[in-house]
Amino acid sequence: MKRLAEVQSHIASMGSLSDLVGAMRALASMRMQEAQRALPAARRYAQSVAGAVADSLLLSPPVSMEVGPRTAWVLCLAEHGFVGAFNRQLIDAAAAVRAKGDHWLVLGSRGAAVAEEHGQVVQWLRPMASHCAAVPEAVEALAGEIYRLLAEGHVDRVELLNIRFHGNAPGQVARRRLLPVEPTESETPEEPGKERFRQLPLHNLAPRQLQEQLLAEYVFARLSEAAVESLASENAARFAAMASAFDNVSGKLQTLHHEANQARQEEITTELLDLVVGAMALEPGHDGRVPG
Repeated sequence: MKRLAEVQSHIASMGSLSDLVGAMRALASMRMQEAQRALPAARRYAQSVAGAVADSLLLSPPVSMEVGPRTAWVLCLAEHGFVGAFNRQLIDAAAAVRAKGDHWLVLGSRGAAVAEEHGQVVQWLRPMASHCAAVPEAVEALAGEIYRLLAEGHVDRVELLNIRFHGNAPGQVARRRLLPVEPTESETPEEPGKERFRQLPLHNLAPRQLQEQLLAEYVFARLSEAAVESLASENAARFAAMASAFDNVSGKLQTLHHEANQARQEEITTELLDLVVGAMALEPGHDGRVPG
């Protein structure tokens, strides 16, 4: 009886765990699909702004500037756990190219904790948005810190690192120089074999003012694109981890149910033997031994 009670207690515990894992898997799936639906629009928006920046350069040549060695690395990491190797993949890639004096600007509290556990110093941290509607607020705070570092002369350039979204497949690290804008970054992809004809854009602002405002919009667009993509990749990694955990819990539950059936059969057999022995003991002239 004791063994059956213990197995049933384990079944109840594993059942609660299965419900929890299933809920986390469903939430990760919902967040992943939400970010996946928003990602094409975020990419088109960033490409459109990049094209506008390129067009604005026809009005006035860009200010030439040397790109110094001090870099601010923007890392889009996970805000919560259960994401497998998502954080480590990005942290290892950033650590491999980090130089003395570089700054790490991190979106994602959980990822920042993992980075510090592995000896990396995080100079600035902001929680990663948990859903797409919260991305603009996080990006605005990040952009503000980037402008502060540049204005105060702490860094010379800004590099952006995030995990590219590939559906259910493991994502790869994507790296992009954010500032100063590279000439190729301000070009929109064209149809192969066709050359884009550029003409002077219509404008109401002075060329320099127009470029500055477009550049600010470009930074916001690229950071938003990376954040949405990272959000999709993070939840894809969490969905995969929860799906694997759900399968493991389901397998354990099957084993426990099998053990419970065996324990129940043993109890039934024991009770039947007790009944048989008791009945035989009541028979006249029986010596109390069970027949072999």
